[in-house]
Amino acid sequence: MYTEKQKIRVMMCTSLYRIEGDMYIIPGSRLTDTFNVKTHDFFPLTNVKVMHSLEDKVFYELNFVTVHRDSILLVFPVEEKKSEV
Repeated sequence: MYTEKQKIRVMMCTSLYRIEGDMYIIPGSRLTDTFNVKTHDFFPLTNVKVMHSLEDKVFYELNFVTVHRDSILLVFPVEEKKSEV
């Protein structure tokens, strides 16, 4: 069954990495609502950049990754950078 989703760019921080990617949530819901569903152990992200927690160097650019609930220390929405004309 297909459920419509809204794309939101997020940053997830773990003890070693900062993971930036697109997360999909139910339209009208909050980001915290997604994390309050205890049946989800892994959170899928697309268009991902993985960086070390202390550096801005990108280690990996991946199409898809899942992040385990227990490894996430912090998550927040990220504003897309707009290119200047």
